[in-house]
Amino acid sequence: MRVLVCALLGLAVLTGCGGNTTPAADGGGATVDKARERENAIATCMKQKGFPYTSSVSRPKKADADPADYAAMKEARGKYGFGVFSAVVYPKPPEPQSTDPNRATIDGLSGAKRDAYLKAMNECRVAALRQVNGLKVTSVADYQDQMSTEIENIDKDLDSDPKLLELAAPFAECLKSKGERVTSAKPLALSVRGMDVWGEQADRLGKAGTVTAEAARPYLAKEITSALADLECGKDFYAAFIPLQKRLTNEARVKYGFQER
Repeated sequence: MRVLVCALLGLAVLTGCGGNTTPAADGGGATVDKARERENAIATCMKQKGFPYTSSVSRPKKADADPADYAAMKEARGKYGFGVFSAVVYPKPPEPQSTDPNRATIDGLSGAKRDAYLKAMNECRVAALRQVNGLKVTSVADYQDQMSTEIENIDKDLDSDPKLLELAAPFAECLKSKGERVTSAKPLALSVRGMDVWGEQADRLGKAGTVTAEAARPYLAKEITSALADLECGKDFYAAFIPLQKRLTNEARVKYGFQER
């Protein structure tokens, strides 16, 4: 939930998510056009309330290759496993981000002036979500609650999909036959089972940031073996689950003002 809220352009400084954005390149599709329209509406609203505001739209991320492609998944899992211990063995530098153009204005205020600015920005952003995206929201909290319900509904749709349920049963049995721990045969649980199992192992080994690459390597080797077994057992399952999850998520993202991924 919080990841999605933080990703929504324009709400970052309201929810304590950091507020970093990158100016958009030309084009970008309908969702970027909506974002620009929403930002312009916020700027106009803020000006009417007597506050400065600089519009900023994040650049659309380059679309990934088919995430359900078996060969690509096998190659990735053969090096990174489920992505748990590989984060220690192959750490990635943080992606560069530019500061929200309104951050300096907010940081330069204090006390009642800062509170008044944030209150006005809350009101303008909620108004823009109603005006541009057609959302029936009354506040940032109401927006977050509605989006949380939407995410819960996606989870329910995935766990009740007939095809996924049909594929999940043999997937779970195959995992058990290979000695893999399975606590639930529900589609959503199976999709994150490996990350959960190896995440627990990482937690037992040490707190985040305290495990060295040298100490993590033997665990990564075992995690890779587990991840490849998971993929072989769930080849058909992932081919159905990943596209459906992506479609449902993107529909929700567009509905609530995000850009598609």
